[in-house]
Amino acid sequence: MWSCKSQKCFGGVITSHPVHGTVQSWDNEEGWGVLTSPDIQGEIWCHFSAVYAKPGTFASLDPGESVLFTWEEFPQDGYAYRAVHVRRPSDPETDWEPEPDDEDAGDLQGICIELDPE
Repeated sequence: MWSCKSQKCFGGVITSHPVHGTVQSWDNEEGWGVLTSPDIQGEIWCHFSAVYAKPGTFASLDPGESVLFTWEEFPQDGYAYRAVHVRRPSDPETDWEPEPDDEDAGDLQGICIELDPE
């Protein structure tokens, strides 16, 4: 069994440290693919929005490519896990903190939403 430091986020457990993995498949037209890691039992679903890309470039991965990623327990298209932040080992280190979930929406100050009664 694997072990890692993790925290609660997005309704599942999200890792706070990246793990090493491999891209098993990737579909540029669909914008998603599958990752595997010896640290995780099962395959990990990955959306292009989770992949680090330099500004102005297309976020994509190649099958067989090595990656570092954080993940969360979250059922997605038949997979038990979903990648959250993905980068190549040669990419600059990025902030591995997860995006705030809806519970943190209260941190937004000064927002007022008014509904038109009509």
